[in-house]
Amino acid sequence: MSDTEASSSKTRKILQFEVAGIPVVFFTLMASLIILFWQMGELQETGIVGAFAFMWSLGFIFFAIGEKLPIWREYIGGGMIMAFIGSALLLHYGVISQEDAAFLTGSVLDNRFLFLLLVGIIAASILSVPPKIMLKSLFAYIPIILAGVLGAAVLGMIAGLVVGVSPGRIITHYVLPIMGGGNGAGAIPMAEIYSDSTGDDGGKYYSFAISVLTLANIIAILAGSFLNKLGEKFPSLTGNGELLKSGASKDDFAEEVTYEGKLNTHGSLFFLIGILLLCFLLYSVFPAIHLFAWVVILVLGINLLDILSPAQKQSLIVFSEWGMKAFLVIVLVAVGLTTDVNELIAAINLSNLLICFFIICGAVSGTMIVARLFNCHPIEAAISAGLCMANRGGSGDLEVLSAARRMSLFPYAQISSRVGGGMVLMLAGYLFGALL
Repeated sequence: MSDTEASSSKTRKILQFEVAGIPVVFFTLMASLIILFWQMGELQETGIVGAFAFMWSLGFIFFAIGEKLPIWREYIGGGMIMAFIGSALLLHYGVISQEDAAFLTGSVLDNRFLFLLLVGIIAASILSVPPKIMLKSLFAYIPIILAGVLGAAVLGMIAGLVVGVSPGRIITHYVLPIMGGGNGAGAIPMAEIYSDSTGDDGGKYYSFAISVLTLANIIAILAGSFLNKLGEKFPSLTGNGELLKSGASKDDFAEEVTYEGKLNTHGSLFFLIGILLLCFLLYSVFPAIHLFAWVVILVLGINLLDILSPAQKQSLIVFSEWGMKAFLVIVLVAVGLTTDVNELIAAINLSNLLICFFIICGAVSGTMIVARLFNCHPIEAAISAGLCMANRGGSGDLEVLSAARRMSLFPYAQISSRVGGGMVLMLAGYLFGALL
């Protein structure tokens, strides 16, 4: 190989080098240039492209840091939560000015770009559950989930009476975000529902919600380990990883939405825009049901009727996964730039820890009480329908199931996070208006 060819090969390797799927050279070029514009005081002149570039630069740097810290990654929320908290700290200490923060958040939140991302996340979450599983879940597994939500609400309100927090606030600020299916498809859209329903700042609600959700996630992991020990001591309570008792059909629950052919992701974009516009219309005519509740209702109906082909479903799932990777970090940076760090710190206290502990206990006890009525083992029901509703979603499910040594329950955990979380979003639109 000649010197020219060797040099060309080396250059090509440098240009193609990636970290977590991101070409490092391209990212460095973007980050360097947008930081230069920022330091020159010209950030706002770059428009929405510059706003996205700046938030990508900050967000992915913080994301990389969060993913490298073991305790933070395993218990606090990893890179995504670091992107949220890191941007909030930059604003708090004056590194980013209030004017630039307003410009950046306006580029994502004020123009409702966020809505398109959230509709994609919700739709993909629900459509990833095969119709047979969905139908069976509605009649067997969903009642167990609802029992867990009810148990969480009851014990949460009891804890609220002890520490002096009103029942209405317990439901809206603790139970809903904790039992809402996680962060991306739960706490973030819930903050938008809260803002639309009350007129208050959604970012302020999110900062509190993510604080209690983080506390609950840690407690849920510990509870998963405890339930595993409980099952070892009382074998009659557990199916050793099997949720359904013998004689119940498990075949449908083994199905997955997969398609190996050509995908049409740009068609998925138009589908999601159409769904969003239709939900805007329905929300304007029937405002008692919130916009995102309409999204859940429509997508549930589409999935149960099995209207979309496997190719269309897989295209939506792939498009949503791409959107989450590319844009969710931007959303969290934007929300972080609307957050008061002092209020975030104040939310992490002994009173909230007690409330979160009681909510987790309620989710566990509620599911265990009704499990046998639906031919399920109590401990597996408590882990999948209780704890996997009360953590931070996908990664939280893995952490809880790992601690409980019940990874075989992962398909059920997905139903909890996706379908159960969607149902909690539907409740949120009504409860925010009724209780606040």
